[in-house]
Amino acid sequence: MTSDKRFYMIQSLSMANWLCSQGHKILKVEDSTKNPDFKVFLFEDTAKLHKTMALFRREA
Repeated sequence: MTSDKRFYMIQSLSMANWLCSQGHKILKVEDSTKNPDFKVFLFEDTAKLHKTMALFRREA
């Protein structure tokens, strides 16, 4: 059984927290390949996620 889910990587902790507050779930947290002191947050890549992210940018 394979998963057809696509993931979207978020590097901003404030964006990740805001997405969670809007009902999106973090699927996985990994070390950043650019800087292991930082984390990246993986969300399911959906149209709803992108719409929510656009709202965050307008509110910022």
